[in-house]
Amino acid sequence: MAGLKKHKTIRQALQYVADHPGWPSDDFHDRIEMPVWEMVSRNLFDIANLTDTSTRAGFARSTRAQRIILDRLTGTRRTGTNPAVRRDKAVKLLDLGAGYSEGSDDESRS
Repeated sequence: MAGLKKHKTIRQALQYVADHPGWPSDDFHDRIEMPVWEMVSRNLFDIANLTDTSTRAGFARSTRAQRIILDRLTGTRRTGTNPAVRRDKAVKLLDLGAGYSEGSDDESRS
């Protein structure tokens, strides 16, 4: 029964790794002695943070890992409830033509 105290929930394991980032050691024996929950959580964070940009599947894998972490750490909304929506919806557009006048382009060509 003493071994059961080492068990953690998924949320506890992910929160522990978020609070203690980075692998403790590169030594093989340290990694073998690491609890399974910590190794799985650290690998999940590595997949989420270190995206393989050479393939499209790498982005999908990274996004899936990020979604798992987000859902487990923050929780999801209850079924049947409306998602939180801001009352005032606004879009802020940047003026990409700032500092550009219509005649300046023609004058630079001549």
